Amino acid sequence: MLLENSLPAFKQHWEELAYSEPSAIQEKVYEPLKTGKDVVGISPTGTGKTVAYTLPALEQVEPKAGLQLVILTPSQELSIQVGEVVQEWASQIGLTSQTIIGGANLKRQIDKLKEKPEIIVGTPGRIFEISETKKLKLHAVKTVILDEADQLLQQEQLATVRKLVNKMPGQRQMGFFSATSNELMQDLAKWFNVEPLWIDATEEDRSKGEVLHAYIETPTRKRVETLRRLTHMKDFRGLVFVNNVANLTLAFEKLTYEGISVAVLHGEKYKTERRQALQQFRDGKIKLLLTTDVGSRGLDIQDLPYVIQYDVPQTKESYIHRSGRTARMGKTGTVLTLVNERELREFKKLISSLEITLTPVYLYGGDIVKERPLAEESPAKTETEKPTNKLKKTVKLQTEKLSKVIEEPVKKKKKHRKKVDKNKGARRKTKNKEID
Repeated sequence: MLLENSLPAFKQHWEELAYSEPSAIQEKVYEPLKTGKDVVGISPTGTGKTVAYTLPALEQVEPKAGLQLVILTPSQELSIQVGEVVQEWASQIGLTSQTIIGGANLKRQIDKLKEKPEIIVGTPGRIFEISETKKLKLHAVKTVILDEADQLLQQEQLATVRKLVNKMPGQRQMGFFSATSNELMQDLAKWFNVEPLWIDATEEDRSKGEVLHAYIETPTRKRVETLRRLTHMKDFRGLVFVNNVANLTLAFEKLTYEGISVAVLHGEKYKTERRQALQQFRDGKIKLLLTTDVGSRGLDIQDLPYVIQYDVPQTKESYIHRSGRTARMGKTGTVLTLVNERELREFKKLISSLEITLTPVYLYGGDIVKERPLAEESPAKTETEKPTNKLKKTVKLQTEKLSKVIEEPVKKKKKHRKKVDKNKGARRKTKNKEID
């Protein structure tokens, strides 16, 4: 239905991109969104939700008629990525879009609005901030899309989203898209006065690739060493999730000291630094990209082979979004969790309702194996490391030195007496003679 009914320019661009058949979510939401219905779209990560809402939403936008479409995302990285996709498709039919996010130059963003884009993509906080200056008018908005809606409806962002939507016409269309739902999404009627059509394509979607959900039992103190060993694997590239910035920074410093090509992606970094880190990782210039859960939502990294959980996720939703960074659009991938014995029990409970098979694996011989090795490698020594002649010589010298120390007789230490005590006996004799 999507390809048959979409604009000729979109059909042509679809073919130029060599896209395969539309995914289940793309097919199911196309007609309802195109005809102005409010929609909730639930589909696994990596199934093309951005394109699913972009095409039908753009088909309702009139060129040169002011701002009509607003797309909200919970993070700067996701806004940039979505903005690139939207601009790519919008340009096919003569529309312009602008990405507005926190952390960027506010004055420059306001100046760019003079170009009168028909579409705005961005984070709720910065869009609301500019709208309060009257430099961004929302009175003509026809459609507003919430990407990663379950996160945007969390308490820390919900109030801002609601205030922003209240600046738009009461009859605007709304779309809510996510890989997972939460209790707040059941309250959409209360928050936004809508009764959306619910479309869940989770069971029908077949675009998700094969994923190996695995774990390596690793003491916390040895996890950096495990990451280092993983980087010696052929064609290795891993997105590493750490629960907090402090642990992330510590791991980054240790890996950098070891000479590993690594970068970081988290909310405390400047926008340009995060963009550069992400681009280097996409280009294969670095092997490890350390991130917090800011990187679990919507990031599209083509052909990513490994997602590594340095820390066990705190919710099952977090695990779903993290693991969704690999095996996208039919590709294969591995989600590898580093756990100790206590964490393993809790981790299994956490994901028990997800109906996935969790496989124990081991690092051996420069690769990940499913069978426990008879004699596992020492974690301090990688498969590519061999004792050098210099090391052998050092060990030999140390051994000879130790043998010499053992063979030599132990010498008695001289007693060191104070000066006043020296020849004390002789002085006592002399004194006795004088008395006699």
